[in-house]
Amino acid sequence: MIADPTTYAYKLVGECEIKADVYRPPSGSAGNSVVVCIHGGCLIYGRRTDIRRWQIERLLKAGHAVVSIDYRLAPETKLPGIIEDLDDALRWIVESGQRLFAFDVERLAVVGYSAGGYLALMTGFATAV
Repeated sequence: MIADPTTYAYKLVGECEIKADVYRPPSGSAGNSVVVCIHGGCLIYGRRTDIRRWQIERLLKAGHAVVSIDYRLAPETKLPGIIEDLDDALRWIVESGQRLFAFDVERLAVVGYSAGGYLALMTGFATAV
């Protein structure tokens, strides 16, 4: 059984908060690596809470912290705006992870499924972090 995540707004667009759920390993020890999870949904639906519990449990058991992120969805937001959200989420994790959560932000992985897998791949090509 895993504890409920702590939810943070990593970005504000107009009046819309874009959020991330942070799960910490049970030990709560400092220096955990970070796995960023990006949900699928054809870029048009889905939420950060769609990440499967068994995946979160497995990552936490292995000693990784997990951050599951939301991003703005199409068609209201075009692909460059979605990529910008990913960049902002990664920047928030890198800049705040050590201070807020004692994460080792030098050990960061990005994963996703379906459209989230595509976006995880895009973080290597299109983000500044």
